[in-house]
Amino acid sequence: MTEQEVYLKIKPLLEGLTEGIYWDFKKTLTEDVAEIIKDILAFSNSDYEGDSYIIVGVSETKSNDELTKIALTSADRIRLNTDANYIYLPAKWNVHGLSAADLGKMKQFSASITEQLSSNMLISHPSCEFVPVQINKSRWLYVIVIKKVPGVFISKKDLAHSYDKTKIAVKQGVMYVRIADTTLGAKTEVASATEHIRIWKKYIEWLKTQQETPEEGVSV
Repeated sequence: MTEQEVYLKIKPLLEGLTEGIYWDFKKTLTEDVAEIIKDILAFSNSDYEGDSYIIVGVSETKSNDELTKIALTSADRIRLNTDANYIYLPAKWNVHGLSAADLGKMKQFSASITEQLSSNMLISHPSCEFVPVQINKSRWLYVIVIKKVPGVFISKKDLAHSYDKTKIAVKQGVMYVRIADTTLGAKTEVASATEHIRIWKKYIEWLKTQQETPEEGVSV
């Protein structure tokens, strides 16, 4: 995708109130490649039919004056498992961007992501594009575009956090799935049997379409 195409896709997301099933904001990226790979696997396994986006260079507003106050009903509190009467959402995301030096680090970071994805997947390999989007003379957003491709996206080995090799970020064989603005499988909540069935069924149906059909006039 070109820089302009990516910008047109993410512009409405930057103007929204939340993250969602096909996009996520990051203030910056550390050297923790495994954590980002978990997000990429979750987006690749999601039920969304289009591409997904990890947008780096965006953070939540911190001032209370810039927050939107939303009242919660009893049903909302049960669904969200909270006793709060209100939730506060950023009225507008802080699109601070990255410097040229940061951008150089992101490109090196992306190379590490690509290497890990190519060597550690069990069945299917996610497809990613890395696109810098200039927002002013000296600042950029860095967008990881997770292409929607058929597959079952699971790691064949445990991938540890870069900052602590004793802590696992991506677990071997775990199905990470993006639901709304949450990654199932990341903590205690795991992807449901329904999600496993959906992902495998769709992949098997795609494999059937890839089977070679007999050439016309040739008996089998």
